[in-house]
Amino acid sequence: MRISMTPGRYDVAGVPLSLVVGQALGSPVDRIFGLPDWVNTELYTITAKAPDDPPPAAIATNVMLANLLRDRFHLATHRETRQLPVYDLVFARTDKRFGPGLKLASPECQAALAARLEAVQRGGAVPGPLVGPNDACNSARINPGIVGFNGVPMSMIAQVLTQSVGRPVIDKTGLTGYFDYTLQWAPQPGSVMPFQPAGGPPVAPPPAADPDGPNLFTAVQEQLGLKLESSRGPVEVIVIDRLEKPTLDQ
Repeated sequence: MRISMTPGRYDVAGVPLSLVVGQALGSPVDRIFGLPDWVNTELYTITAKAPDDPPPAAIATNVMLANLLRDRFHLATHRETRQLPVYDLVFARTDKRFGPGLKLASPECQAALAARLEAVQRGGAVPGPLVGPNDACNSARINPGIVGFNGVPMSMIAQVLTQSVGRPVIDKTGLTGYFDYTLQWAPQPGSVMPFQPAGGPPVAPPPAADPDGPNLFTAVQEQLGLKLESSRGPVEVIVIDRLEKPTLDQ
């Protein structure tokens, strides 16, 4: 398998089409329904180049790939909501006490982020980097087995966890505002790094900073004062309406 992506070019060899479809649609493959069996068994080589001076929106790799799949594989899809296994993010304690790794962002950071959101909603210019009293506000640190964010909503915490537990995490805490949090755990075999490209090949995490640390579920409970409860909930999925093998003369 070989994958090379540079501005305006997409070159892959020996890849299943399911990987390309997931990347084009910006979705994990397990949330794409109706894929024919051959997308996982037949391997493809694709060499594609964007036209000269394309519109800015067409530069994005997923847009180019979606256009390629529609043109060469007659891809047609629609989106719908289905009830699927999820994790609900809830408080671990009845008194709703935070764990040592979770706290409200500083008042200065809260105010700056609220002002930024208001400016974006008005259509104004987005302010520059935000700085809190002790650290950058609205910043992130992602390392093997250690994730830290400053000045993010609870929905971002749920998004990071979604990337790491293999199913959607739905925030059921009811918390509003912005938070700082640090989470440290020992990645388990078969897990992936947060924020790997959607639809791309799994990226195994490097060795954890603390290989004797807790698993992710235990870390969420002990360090954040939250927990992940198995449940079912509405998840937006992509349904394949049409996907055909390209003919040899194309």
